[in-house]
Amino acid sequence: MRKSFLLVLVLVFALGVATLAQQTAPPSHFDGNSWWAHVKFLADDSLEGRNTGGEGLKKAQAYAVEQLQKAGLEPAGVNGFYQPIRFTQFQVDESKSSLALVSKGKAEPLSFADDAFISSRATRSTVYLEAPLVFVGYGLKIPEKNLDELAGLDLNGKVVVYLAGSPADVPTALSAHYQTAGERWKSLHAAGVIGTITIFNPASMDIPWSRISANHNEPSMDLADPEFLETPGQQIGVACNPASAEKLFAGSGHTFAEIAALGKDRKPLPHFPLSVSLSAKAAIETSPVESANLVAKFPGSDPTLKNEYVVLSAHIDHVGIGAP
Repeated sequence: MRKSFLLVLVLVFALGVATLAQQTAPPSHFDGNSWWAHVKFLADDSLEGRNTGGEGLKKAQAYAVEQLQKAGLEPAGVNGFYQPIRFTQFQVDESKSSLALVSKGKAEPLSFADDAFISSRATRSTVYLEAPLVFVGYGLKIPEKNLDELAGLDLNGKVVVYLAGSPADVPTALSAHYQTAGERWKSLHAAGVIGTITIFNPASMDIPWSRISANHNEPSMDLADPEFLETPGQQIGVACNPASAEKLFAGSGHTFAEIAALGKDRKPLPHFPLSVSLSAKAAIETSPVESANLVAKFPGSDPTLKNEYVVLSAHIDHVGIGAP
């Protein structure tokens, strides 16, 4: 299961939350054996990977509640220790989906295994489209650095192609912020973009394409409330294998080898229309999922400080059962 840990959902999936006030006497010892017993229980195959909303996670939550009670913590959820959360799960049905690059009326299919895949984290409803492609460098607009890679480009109704990463002169924290799906999409959507193709940067790929491809069609999950949708208006999101990216640049006067060489050193990238268009059919299946946070508190004894809280959080759900 690919969860959407996109800033908002980092908090949502912190399913084992304990809220602690001032504590006057910290534990005087650490019992490694008891902690290892917790790990063995939560990692046991009988919990089936603790998938969000699954029976295995419910067992893990019941176990956690028992431990919280033994530790003397008070329930602070909506229903005892539980804080119910509604999600929507998204799954691409690849048997009814396809990707192709179109040039001069001729379509070249893209393989889901080798070339590219439709991301269920960015494609939230069934869609069929054919749209022109424009390469937009890193696809970033960062006012603090006077960087606007979308300026001067006709992007209305287009699908943009960009290389993952950012220019070297953008500080790490600023780069990380504007590369989040929501922040990047704000600028793209305002320019009229309807979809994205992300090319993994071969110079910074921590996970090889073979492993990415093996797990690419795992379902994704997001909060059911549309208010929290990070990419409203995005019709299609595609991830591209850099080994297949030359196909995108055919006839453009540029090559991906040129782009990759610049991207290796995080140099500025050119921006230009591509000569091929994208034909995409994405069949998306959605299903509701219900799960819960666990919330507990340990009241403080100081009459003033007991109304101030320190929040500790940890994940209790995991990825469920999948292929090795």
